[in-house]
Order: sequence, then C-alpha cells, then structure tokens
Amino acid sequence: MLKRILVPLDGSGLAERALTYATAIAETTAAEILLLRVASSHTLPGVDPRERQSGAIDDAQAYLDREVERVTARGFTCQTVVRFGNAAQSIVESARTRQADLIVMTTHGRTGPGHWMLGSVAESVVAASPVPVLVQRAWQPLFGDPLLDENPKIILPLDGSAFAEAVVDVAATFARDLRGELVLLTAEGDPFSIRSADDYLAGVQRRIAVQMPDLKTTCEVRSGDAAYAIEEAVAQLEAGLVFMATHGRTGPSRTVLGSVAGTLLQESDVPVVLLHPARTDADEASPAILGVAQA
Repeated sequence: MLKRILVPLDGSGLAERALTYATAIAETTAAEILLLRVASSHTLPGVDPRERQSGAIDDAQAYLDREVERVTARGFTCQTVVRFGNAAQSIVESARTRQADLIVMTTHGRTGPGHWMLGSVAESVVAASPVPVLVQRAWQPLFGDPLLDENPKIILPLDGSAFAEAVVDVAATFARDLRGELVLLTAEGDPFSIRSADDYLAGVQRRIAVQMPDLKTTCEVRSGDAAYAIEEAVAQLEAGLVFMATHGRTGPSRTVLGSVAGTLLQESDVPVVLLHPARTDADEASPAILGVAQA
C-alpha cells in the first residue's frame, strides 16, 4: 500500500509541477508526501567549504518549509528532508532510508546530442531506484486533476517476457491503491498471433485475480508498433498512467528507457511510471514472445 511519496524539488516551478500528481495520488491513498531538496555549493579559493555547505542547507530547508505550508494547507500530511551532495544518489538513498513507496518527479525531456530523454538526474534515479518512479514531462500542459477521476485506468504493457511480468504485482497494487482499473496491453504485429496474445493476457489476468479479486482488470491486444499502440490505448481509454518495466541501463550507447518508454515520455499526454526490477535467470534465457518492446 502506498504510504509515502517522495517528491524531489530543485526550487524551480517546473520541478514543483510534480506536486500535481503527488497530491492527486495522496488524496486517494492518504499517503504522506515527503519533499526532498538536495543542496549543493561551489567553494571559492580561501573560503571555508563548511560555511558554504551550511548556507546551502539552510536555504534548502527554508525553501521546503515554504512548500510544506502550501501542501499542508490543502490538508495533506507532509514532511521534508534536506541532503547535501549528488542529486540522483541522494534521491535514491532517501527513497530507501525514508521507506518511500513511490518517487514522483518531472523531466525537462530534452533530446538530441548531449541530452538524455530524461536528463541525467532523472535517468540515474530510474536506473537505481528501489521503488517505482512516476515521470512527468515538465512542459506537458496539465488538464485538470488527472488522477482524481473515479476508477482511473492504468495501462500495463506486457510482452510475454519474465522481465516485463516482474512488475505485474507492483502495478496491480498501485492500481488497487488508486481504486483504479489495470489494463493489460500487448501489441502484436502478426494477425495470426492475436489468439495467442489474448490467451497470454487472460492468463496474467487470472493470476492477478487470485491475489487481488477486487481489482478490476481488462485486456487489450492491439496491432502494430508498440509505442503507437500504447498511445492509442491511452487516448481511446482515457487512461491516467502507463506503468512499465525498464532495464535501467545508462551510458552513451543506450538511454535508460529504450525506444518504447522514451517515445511515450516524449509524446504521451500522461505520465509514465517506471520500475527497474531485478533481473532473473528466466529473463536472461527467454526472449520476448509478443510485440511490446521492453523499455
């Protein structure tokens, strides 16, 4: 059950937009909101670094105190934490030590040479986080309260691999906590394989029903490109979120997301929740058998 939501803030209005989704989720789940600010400072020659560090921490705490007043005035339970050092490492460590169940953050989403889809901080957080990370595009216009609708739909893309299925239980719990509906989706390029795709999703649906009989689940088999199929489902079903697994690889040769999740973050009208599950022997041995590419 969602009990604590970690929201990293950097003092910018773009980062603060993450509070839209954090408070929407907290309103349904009664989760506590934990605001995090990672302080940093640059030391000049002849200046005591401890003085600069202390000032940066004080400024960060003063900023969070102002944000807490805004959040608690709306009736939410809210705490703060200030850390000094590397932003991504501090976010991940705070999620672990403060027992957060979800991280909610925004991304500038720049693309092109020298820029990750997520930005270096968000990408590193997704790669190392022990809990799901809800990523919202910072430039994305907000249309009302996206998760306050009754029974929001959460789309879970699956491709038949053990790796993708490793997040099924977490996604189902997430959907249940939001009093929503979990939509199991796969994209299939071969029309002769539609039946096997239907059978596969039905099997996953039955396994979820054993554990969570009260959670509403539906199955969607779509044809064509995976990212397009997910986008189409989001629009037609008026879904509130997409929840998917990510391999969590970083480095110049590959972004953390891969093509499907990267495309969704660039083009989707809803946030994407990403989780980097532990790799299994089955995942190493079994390639995906359906059309949704792994993130």
